[in-house]
Amino acid sequence: MGRLMCGEEPSRHTLVRLIDDDGVGGPNSDDLLDVGFTDSDGAFSLNGSSFEFTNIDPELHIYHDCNNLGKRCLREWVIRIPDNYLYDGIHPRRPMKLGTLNLELELENEERECPKLE
Repeated sequence: MGRLMCGEEPSRHTLVRLIDDDGVGGPNSDDLLDVGFTDSDGAFSLNGSSFEFTNIDPELHIYHDCNNLGKRCLREWVIRIPDNYLYDGIHPRRPMKLGTLNLELELENEERECPKLE
């Protein structure tokens, strides 16, 4: 759960995905654990589960156009979920509280993506 801002304004209807990253050349493709959009206040909440034989490597993917300056596609932020928020079972013991993020920032590993909007 968290809140996304573009400067002083909430980042509304921003696509967020929770993905199990299986890496390049991994045993299978990345798994979509959950998907959603921010609300009118920029808030979102995702919850995902997966049945795997090995550990999962969840990532939060945020696709946004804050300070996109007319460039093609969307800016993509990828945030790794720490292991201490992973658990056995389908009900979370402790949610990860991301807090409020300002999407004006430019991340070093930031990429561009043209995602299909579900």
